[in-house]
Amino acid sequence: MATSGLPHDVIVRALEEADWPAVRRIYGEGIATGDATFETEVPGREALEEKWIAHHRWVAVVDGEVAGWAAVAPVSSRECYAGVAETSLYVGDGFRGRGVGKALVRKQVAAADAGGLWTLQTSIFPENRASLALHHTAGFRTIGIRERIARHHGVWRDTVFLERRRAHD
Repeated sequence: MATSGLPHDVIVRALEEADWPAVRRIYGEGIATGDATFETEVPGREALEEKWIAHHRWVAVVDGEVAGWAAVAPVSSRECYAGVAETSLYVGDGFRGRGVGKALVRKQVAAADAGGLWTLQTSIFPENRASLALHHTAGFRTIGIRERIARHHGVWRDTVFLERRRAHD
């Protein structure tokens, strides 16, 4: 995936030990929007470390501050699905609309392709149009709508199910 059109002031690098407080804060900011996740509380660091694939955790840094993060988690423990992962991507308050998400998703996709992941998938609330557009520009395609897939604050919510496939070898 080309790097053209990416902001020059956004640096994407591997998540480091010192980044965890910012990652969890940004996760909380996403939860607060009401349209980023079914989570209602920020998961603990240990739970996230256990869930996310070690070499697929990224942060975007702007002027020395963590502005967003992206990570992938396996969708199954079955060997046949070893190359299929679910993506997460969050951009912090004050950094949205500046290309942080674009830089993160590009890194996420490039690392997945290089790291043997052949399918990335994600579920996004239909109301989160910015995230849907971001993922479409990164090569994700809409597979379908998962109607009333789960309750969020007592209300049934739909999600848009998207996937991105690595080019055939």
